[in-house]
Amino acid sequence: MDRLALYLQRQFFAQALTIFIAGGVLIWLMQLLRLFDLVAAQGQNLLTLMGQSALTTPTFARSILYVCFAIGLARGLRALQASRELHTIHVTQKTGSLWKGIAAFILIGTAGVTLVTNIIEPNARRASADWSAEIAADIVGRALVPGRFTQVEDGLVFSISARRSDGTLVDFFFDDTTNPTRRTYFAQTAAVFQDEDGYQLVLNNGAIQYESADQGSLSQIRFTQYHISLASLLDAAAVSRGIDQADSLTLFAQILSGEATGRTVRTLHERLADTIRTLALCALAAAICAFPDGRRSGRSVPVELVLLLVAFAEQAVSAFSGGGAAHYVAPSLLLLVAAAIFYARLRWAFILPRWRRAP
Repeated sequence: MDRLALYLQRQFFAQALTIFIAGGVLIWLMQLLRLFDLVAAQGQNLLTLMGQSALTTPTFARSILYVCFAIGLARGLRALQASRELHTIHVTQKTGSLWKGIAAFILIGTAGVTLVTNIIEPNARRASADWSAEIAADIVGRALVPGRFTQVEDGLVFSISARRSDGTLVDFFFDDTTNPTRRTYFAQTAAVFQDEDGYQLVLNNGAIQYESADQGSLSQIRFTQYHISLASLLDAAAVSRGIDQADSLTLFAQILSGEATGRTVRTLHERLADTIRTLALCALAAAICAFPDGRRSGRSVPVELVLLLVAFAEQAVSAFSGGGAAHYVAPSLLLLVAAAIFYARLRWAFILPRWRRAP
């Protein structure tokens, strides 16, 4: 690839990454504000807050990344138009470098969106769920203040008298009023452990008191050791392994092994449609802006707005298409429209002028 193509790629990537970084920072700040009260109430520090918001950012950034690439390409080409560099490239017949630079940018951008959609975003969801479960366990294991009653969630009140150096909770008290049958747990000691089923609260030498809501009767069961799953108490401690937390390589392995469900196939179709969507929207931006014109005034409608409206319309059509393989319909139609516009402009710019000059 020659220097001109590399120069054009740098211009396109500079525009695209600037837009994406600005949008990504805004999304991260929004997530930071959304999680502030939740994480602060759970007694976590600022690093946990920033990390949690960073892990939830790829889910939202996924929906704007391909638009940022398309708008970045369009803005880069419009900047070349404004500086007359685009005219020079066409006049000096350097369009081969122009198409190479655009093609390389689109392919790299499409590969980046594919990586985020199929690998980074699912694993970020998984890491965020695991971290949320650790935070929920930390509330019971370390965040409780000795000698103080702490309400972790509505209807869940904990209390301890002391905490040993190894993390053991002394004189553990837990009152659960979330169920019709109120339960109160007492134990001399308690500890939080993690096993293959998640986080477990282990109570030693205690009792459980049951109070029936309809009859008002009270019963008690004493135990030497009792295990409580934190997932059954705290929603955040329930680590679910949904399809949205599995990357596409795992989903493909399930399909090959015959263990895939209909939802697995639909999820793969939805993710792979983002690849075609990126390719189509970037191709449309190139078809609109890659050819110079002699107008001195700006466009009546900004090309960025046109691309945003097209992306919104395509997403709306995909959302109501019925799912599954139908996710490919709208991006494929958009790709055909981009190809038709590019062919028409290429024919107008090169073939027709030569035909008119022919004797």
